[in-house]
Amino acid sequence: MTVLFSPLGLACGTLYSAILLTRPARVVVITSPEAIPHLDSTLDAARLFHTHFEWESHVLDDAHSGFRESRVLAQILAGTAGQTNIVNLSGGATALLDCVRSIADILWREGREVREVAAIDRRDIFEQRREPFVLGELIEVPPL
Repeated sequence: MTVLFSPLGLACGTLYSAILLTRPARVVVITSPEAIPHLDSTLDAARLFHTHFEWESHVLDDAHSGFRESRVLAQILAGTAGQTNIVNLSGGATALLDCVRSIADILWREGREVREVAAIDRRDIFEQRREPFVLGELIEVPPL
């Protein structure tokens, strides 16, 4: 099973693109109280083109400086990894990105299969907010 670990910030097109460009069987979303209202619409938009995926979400109380919380959550979520794992390193506030980065680090240390990517949208931020569900591009992040 392929698992996508991804943050969801206020620019929900990043998660949308990550789902469509990686086609995972399971999506694990790390988000904030401010961004969680955008989750359902983002998943609904992605399901128009990729219908077969399970999902779960985890909300960090402080998406900007909640590093203790993000590291604890990363330990827990790394334990739920699949056979193939994709970590999206774009699309959220600092602690959200720290969480997914930490998941990737844990999986690397354990010798698990992990692919790091960044889903990006090169459009102007106002255009992204006006029309968020436009497929972006996927950048492969090379391992160290």
